[in-house]
Amino acid sequence: MSGTVTLGMVPVVLTALFFVLADGQITNDFLIAHLLAMGVPVIGPAAIWYWDARVFPTFVDQSADLAANPTAVQRVGDKYKAIFSTRSWYFVVPWIALIVGLTVLNLGFFETVGITGAGDPAFWVYLLFAAWWGLITGIGLHGAVTAVRAIRAVGELDLQIDPLHPDGLGGLSMIGHLAIWTTMLISLGSLALPLAFLLGTEGGYRAVVYLAVGVYIVVIAVSFVYPTVYVNRRAGEIQERELEKRREKIRQLQTQAANLEEADGDTGTIDEVATRLEIQRLRDEFNEYDSVSLYPLSVGIIIRLVSSLFLPIFFTLIDIYLGQLL
Repeated sequence: MSGTVTLGMVPVVLTALFFVLADGQITNDFLIAHLLAMGVPVIGPAAIWYWDARVFPTFVDQSADLAANPTAVQRVGDKYKAIFSTRSWYFVVPWIALIVGLTVLNLGFFETVGITGAGDPAFWVYLLFAAWWGLITGIGLHGAVTAVRAIRAVGELDLQIDPLHPDGLGGLSMIGHLAIWTTMLISLGSLALPLAFLLGTEGGYRAVVYLAVGVYIVVIAVSFVYPTVYVNRRAGEIQERELEKRREKIRQLQTQAANLEEADGDTGTIDEVATRLEIQRLRDEFNEYDSVSLYPLSVGIIIRLVSSLFLPIFFTLIDIYLGQLL
């Protein structure tokens, strides 16, 4: 954890160095936008560590409790944890190149805030900041992709719905928690929206920036909606399988009870009573399975989802307001 705090100080140091090297023409709107964007790599390392060390392992452990083969779930968890740890570079390297490339393309804008040209040390410091920002956000985005893949892989296993699970969702709340924590991780990028809008409006890439923001909001929504809808469909199949098993058993016992009712003697009566008690037990189980909510959504999860989707809209409005004020 101390390492993540140290990593979070890197963009602070780079920012301070940039402000020292720039020649003092930094505008208020750029200063505010940059400081907000700086918050992403400051908070990001701790958020990524928490997701990797706490959220994802909890998802695997709780999924194993619902699986017919817990070992298979652990194998899936180990596989995708290794993918997240060792293959992030496949996603991160091109992402860093994109962020640094966009920064270079906006050299004209940076010349309006105190940078004298491509050879200015302040510009190279800012490129380092952009590269670090791309590194942290790229890892976060790769985590989102990993989470979606892991949820799908777990969903393809033989899972069991527990109608008596304390979460009231058949045990599926672990899907919602992983999805919403992943969505919240991605939504941290909303802090950079004012800077993106500033580069778009002042740097001449407005259409690209607004398109990127729209895609970003869609990605936030999809990172939550896709896994929850997928798991809901799989859970529906499992639920229907369990219900059908009980339907068939109840029909068999009803026929058996009718035959016993026609039989003579105390033995037939006792067997009939026992059979009808078993029918009632199966009906109770049927109703329990039938009443389970298959969407892994609780009130807390929904509140976090709404807040995650609200963040980019909030910072968009902040940018518009600051633009009018400054």
